[in-house]
Amino acid sequence: MRIANYDSIASKYDRRYDLYEYAGCRETLTNFLGEAATSVLEVGCGTGHWLAEIARLKPSRSSDDRGLDDGNGTASAERLDGRSAPAFAEGFGASTVARFASEGGKALAERLVGVEPSSEMLARARATAPSALLIRATAEALPWRDGAFDRVYCINALHHFRDRLQFFAEARRILKPGGGLLSIGKDPHAERDTWWVYEYFPETLGIDRERFARVRTLRGELAAAGFSWAESFECDHLEAMRPAGEALTTGIVHRAYTSQLTVLSDEEFEAGRNRIIEANAAAGGELQLATDFYLFATVGWV
Repeated sequence: MRIANYDSIASKYDRRYDLYEYAGCRETLTNFLGEAATSVLEVGCGTGHWLAEIARLKPSRSSDDRGLDDGNGTASAERLDGRSAPAFAEGFGASTVARFASEGGKALAERLVGVEPSSEMLARARATAPSALLIRATAEALPWRDGAFDRVYCINALHHFRDRLQFFAEARRILKPGGGLLSIGKDPHAERDTWWVYEYFPETLGIDRERFARVRTLRGELAAAGFSWAESFECDHLEAMRPAGEALTTGIVHRAYTSQLTVLSDEEFEAGRNRIIEANAAAGGELQLATDFYLFATVGWV
């Protein structure tokens, strides 16, 4: 599977939120969280866009509402995931442990927590979502004790995880009874999408069919991981027509625009870019790049 290097594109990643509203994703996430969830984890939080959206809609609770303090006003590293303080420090770094202590447990008790393996993406997330606790870690080894969260979610991130089944097992482990996992992403196997990326960079469709599972496959994998109920549904529809000339000059036809382009070799990317230039010239400069694709939500409940 091709792996996107997000450290290299972090500075331009948020351009997508200027181009598309993602209203369906926002509504789906809001409904999934509901009013009762007090501990929420985003896996693959990237630059913190969705954490910031939640913080704007749902202000954080105070630390004593979460019951994660050790009784002396200091968060216990051992109670976080069952490891001793030295092991905890080894996993997170001494500065993070010091932050927990200095904030009197508030960092552990935040409503919002984000996990992301890219240090550059995390650096941007710290500015975008300052109220969230951010941890550099992988989806397959979530550093929390069993039953630590009410909700876990990932948006346009699941296809980047190295071991989807291990992530589902980890998510199931850290969810409380009645908790839920939400994943939002594409299903290129459905063959409903019209997208200029697939049209002019033909390698990307095959890459996506390898990276993305069918939504019905995800439901089966959630059941196998121990979730008692799983469902999936269409949650967003992205549509746009953009002049090719504009897209070429404003950075839309760019490696950072979407991971489908990021994972291409230099030769593959340049070949696709040249296809657009040639097609635009043949159309007298009037070529339009079409985006018309769907995003699907898959939810598993404990």
